Amino acid sequence: MTLATGILWLSVALGTSYLWILPREKTVFRAIWKTLPVLLLSLYAFLVGAHFLLVAALLLGAVGDWSLAFEGDRAFLGGVTAFLAAHIAYVALLLTISEPEIAFGEVWRLVAGALVALLTFSVLIRIWRPAGRLALPIGLYVLLFMVLVWLTLGLRSPFAFVGAALFILSDIVLTIRKYWTGPDHPIDGAAAYFVWVSYYAAQVILTLTLSEA
Repeated sequence: MTLATGILWLSVALGTSYLWILPREKTVFRAIWKTLPVLLLSLYAFLVGAHFLLVAALLLGAVGDWSLAFEGDRAFLGGVTAFLAAHIAYVALLLTISEPEIAFGEVWRLVAGALVALLTFSVLIRIWRPAGRLALPIGLYVLLFMVLVWLTLGLRSPFAFVGAALFILSDIVLTIRKYWTGPDHPIDGAAAYFVWVSYYAAQVILTLTLSEA
């Protein structure tokens, strides 16, 4: 087993075991555990010689994980800012490898992109007023994220789109929890697990697919 493969499996082990600590009190220890899986993915990408923009995107994602491990609007805004920067790195990378003729060459790609956009913007409209002063940065974040998703449709492998779609779905549920249903809603506990599983799976898929690009 190479060092890179070992790092990848360690990331998967920590990412999976985080489900055990997820419902516990939000401590620094819990935040470190949450941050390590994606931090290790960035190390894996570096070791296999992936594009530096992929490494940067994963590092920024780890910073976002750290911020969102804590409560409050300040932590939430810090997380959104970090992930906004991560998505800029993802978009910059995808601009160099995405091919428009592939995206427009199959109907399923156009339909899939439209469905993701419809769901995402519907949720954005619903939470715009409850989000208050954070609505605008969240809106900018969503626009950039949609560019990321659409660019993955220009890659031959559909897995990059699956990863991007899972990523934005994770963020949709996270936003619904914060600005729509609230922490006392009956589904909030299950939603928290869904957010982590979909988010981490997305980062793994994007890491593996884009490392080969």
